Amino acid sequence: MPNHDQPLSAKNYVFVALVGLLFAIAFTAFYVYQVPKLIERGVEGRIFYLLLIPWALSCAAFLFGAMKSYARFTYKHLGNFLELGGPVVLFCLVLVGGFKLVPSANETFDLAVRAHSAENPLIATGQITLDLPGLPHATIGPDGEANFKSLPRRLQGTSIRVLPHVDGYEEKWITPKLQDNVLDVSLERLRPKTILSGSIVPFDRNTKTTKIVVDGQDSSAVPDDLGRFKLNLDGKPGDVVRLKIYEEGKLVYDNDQVLPGPVTLGIQRH
Repeated sequence: MPNHDQPLSAKNYVFVALVGLLFAIAFTAFYVYQVPKLIERGVEGRIFYLLLIPWALSCAAFLFGAMKSYARFTYKHLGNFLELGGPVVLFCLVLVGGFKLVPSANETFDLAVRAHSAENPLIATGQITLDLPGLPHATIGPDGEANFKSLPRRLQGTSIRVLPHVDGYEEKWITPKLQDNVLDVSLERLRPKTILSGSIVPFDRNTKTTKIVVDGQDSSAVPDDLGRFKLNLDGKPGDVVRLKIYEEGKLVYDNDQVLPGPVTLGIQRH
């Protein structure tokens, strides 16, 4: 017959169970409050299982100490024999039940990147690259999604930079907003480029510095010894751009020109 004698009184076991219960409740409150940060770090599953320990201790102390219950568990398999008795049975049942009844959180997640633009709500061609180790990339499918499988779950809720490779659109790193497991990427049309060629007349080759700049653009050029130049400009044929010429820092020409040229820029020096 099992021995039901307890080393402590029932009152003491109630106290032990109450202390364990308070720890369990406090730990649970902390876990719930920290869930977003734990998910971000990918460790919420491990912390959850630590919650089972104070709950298991509290239940075992109350049932087997205060209530003077008794349990025995025997397991035999291929010549191996295991027998548990008393509070340890309930302690183990609570731990095992937590593992079995609550599915473990996946350590990875799948991400879908969707691309669109102001004039095209669904872009279904091209490729997306993520700014992650190894630079993973995926092709945009007919449904408008580039799918990435088994990304580390710690990336959920963080900012992920992406690089779109789509014909006719700017290719630059952007950081779209992550919504659940979807990144919605807004692309900008690639501005057309036009080569504008021309010459300066009369050209003074004795001038130390001559520079041609374009209003509103970063493009600039320095003419050769014959006064000829080329500018790579944003714009299409028919667009008007304003050209300025500086000689030794002094503005000597300021006028509009129509793309694509060629143009002859006449300078009247005083």
